Amino acid sequence: MEENYILSVKGIQTVEDSNDSVELKTMASYVTKNGSRYITYKEYDVQDPKKKYRTTVKVGKDGIVTVMKGGEESHNMILEKGVRHKCEYVTSYGIISLGVYTEDINIDLDDNGGELTVRYSIDIQSELASTNELHLQIKEAKQ
Repeated sequence: MEENYILSVKGIQTVEDSNDSVELKTMASYVTKNGSRYITYKEYDVQDPKKKYRTTVKVGKDGIVTVMKGGEESHNMILEKGVRHKCEYVTSYGIISLGVYTEDINIDLDDNGGELTVRYSIDIQSELASTNELHLQIKEAKQ
């Protein structure tokens, strides 16, 4: 996996009236296979920097976005506009079943990079847990 792109990630989570945001800038790989685009990057645990996770964001040619996180706390989250999908989130405390409803997806990606924005909500046993925004910007790293 050749990490020759710069990826900026911004996540905003709203729980009740409280907002929390996380920003990350890292090197990533960006490839196209069978009409789908794949962005893959490493994340490190803030509490334990020895733990790292590999995250892949697949943007399908059908407009469906799948976020696949590997490692001790893994999950596959399907983001499809107007659809609620169930996913299992593996944590060190056990498996949590979540509902993920995608309100909106904006995809502006080409062979050189671009942007992806997704707005979605997460529920636990049909009770709203949070509303979320995910913003990705990817561009080729200049040598």
